[in-house]
Amino acid sequence: MLRRMDTVIEKSVLRILSHQQRDGSFHYWCEVTPMSEAVMVVFLHLIGQSRHPIIRPLCASIAQRQQASGSWILYPDQTADLSLTTLAYFALLLSGEPKQAPRMRDAERIIVNHGGLLQTSTFAKVLLAAAGQIPWTAIPVPPLSLISFEPAGPMSLFDVAAPSRIHLPSILILSHRQYAVRLPSEMSLRHLVRPEHQPPNFSFVYPNPSAMEQCKSFLLERMESDGTLAGYLSATVLTILALRALGFKAKDSLLINSIQGLMGLLVNKSVQMKPCLSVHQQFFTSTVWDTSLSMQALTTAGFPIDHKAMQHAASYLISKQQTRLSDWKYNTPGTRPGGWGFSSDNTLYPDVDDTLSALKALYPYKCLGWWRVEWERGARWLLAMQNDDGGWSPFDRNCDKPYLPLFAPDDLKDTVLDPSTPDITARVLATLGATRISKLTLHSTSPVASSQVSNQIERAKAWLLNQQRQDGSWYGRWGITYIYGTAAVIQGLRWAGLSRSHSALQRAVAWLTQIQNEDGGFGESCQSDEQKTYVRLKTSTASQTAWALMGMCSAAREYTPQIRKAVNYLLDTACDEGGWREEYPTGTGVTGQVYLRYHSYPVVWPLMAVCMVRRKFESQP
Repeated sequence: MLRRMDTVIEKSVLRILSHQQRDGSFHYWCEVTPMSEAVMVVFLHLIGQSRHPIIRPLCASIAQRQQASGSWILYPDQTADLSLTTLAYFALLLSGEPKQAPRMRDAERIIVNHGGLLQTSTFAKVLLAAAGQIPWTAIPVPPLSLISFEPAGPMSLFDVAAPSRIHLPSILILSHRQYAVRLPSEMSLRHLVRPEHQPPNFSFVYPNPSAMEQCKSFLLERMESDGTLAGYLSATVLTILALRALGFKAKDSLLINSIQGLMGLLVNKSVQMKPCLSVHQQFFTSTVWDTSLSMQALTTAGFPIDHKAMQHAASYLISKQQTRLSDWKYNTPGTRPGGWGFSSDNTLYPDVDDTLSALKALYPYKCLGWWRVEWERGARWLLAMQNDDGGWSPFDRNCDKPYLPLFAPDDLKDTVLDPSTPDITARVLATLGATRISKLTLHSTSPVASSQVSNQIERAKAWLLNQQRQDGSWYGRWGITYIYGTAAVIQGLRWAGLSRSHSALQRAVAWLTQIQNEDGGFGESCQSDEQKTYVRLKTSTASQTAWALMGMCSAAREYTPQIRKAVNYLLDTACDEGGWREEYPTGTGVTGQVYLRYHSYPVVWPLMAVCMVRRKFESQP
């Protein structure tokens, strides 16, 4: 067993190292196919670039993902997704696919049977309205005059969670201007609007030039040097359309730069058995996240931190620490910047999860005295982001105004707020424990007292224990879903000093034991995220098995049969070239709309899990 573990570990280390780039980062594909391809194709047609050479390979990628039923799906065990099917159909139609084609007729049937265009997601409807296919009155956008751009305003834009915040000003501009591109009649989707769902033909226009100018300023001030907005495809697409609505011309250097920035999100993948490349569009890159996880996995595997590959990766992470104040400052006054973001091209929107991951990856160097100032600056930012309820949110502090969802469309009510989540809170606790932040007095003009950090830990523990579900599990916001959350909380509470014999941990381990598959692995469907209850996946996945294994291992004193079965599953399914294969998306973006297949996950997480077991139980047979 130990020899098999060592072989798998060695090969997986080499697999990770093969992903390192010249700048020191570890680069993997963050896949949201074919949603991102469809959005990009529709966008290019809307800005008058219908002959752009990238459209054809993107459409080929879209067509390859169509199901036999005619639908497109977000994850393998979904039967059909209306919004994705609509955008994919529209992308192919705009690119020359005739409506009479069998694949198009099949897609039309799916769209109509699932409610038509007006039942699609808000984001899909915004693109459709900008294309003149549905009226703007079909989208419940709050009047522009109600939005305040002052942090203390009654309905401030800065009370909205960061991912929604960067999209909202563009939507307000487009809706207020009733912006619509004129397309040829043969491109019309009007036949896919079910009559019983027709919206009213009236709208209210609130003249508010200052608010329009503030929306414009908000967008321009936050655009990155590569022209994107926070590195997001969706936010950048809407920003460019909004600027077009305000009179910017196609030849404006600002728009040209933004389009080039989106092209930087393209991924070329080799197609097996064919001498060609498959082109895909990313929604965003996950380079910072993947780099920090890769470094953690390599460190866990015993890879030397003085190796030039590790030092190069550490230098990359340090270069991506965010040092400018941004929107988060309004709810965290007096805090210096120091967090990390998700993407390599995001310099203004740090998040707690990427920050704690970077801190864990860089901790060995901090112990050597390297980048001590930068590391402690990040730690202070992380501590300052704790919410009043004791938990941590991904992007903002105390972003929990209860009335905001009243103004949001149904599919976005969960995205306008940024509440504490069990997975993020638990991972903070694990980081505080693993890096001994609570035992340090951070070097600063206003040092953080150890007693203060201890108090923060106790508040977080209490919040987490109160969030446990009746079946013993915890919800995970950013991974699929209850396996992710439960495993993270077990590890976080153990690092925070909770006894293995505590009833909460015993119930959690019992729940994991109950859902373990016969093959020893674990698998959970994306339907869990949509239904907010655990839904078993028929097959096991490497990353979810790794999460469960690390959770069980953290709470176990002995090498239990369940741990042995999970380890055997990972060893049996490891690839000869290192790492594991995984086709299923195990990351969550927007519930019911965006699910992420991180190509790093089936390499880094199982490696960390196997190393954890290897280290803890190496003396046992």
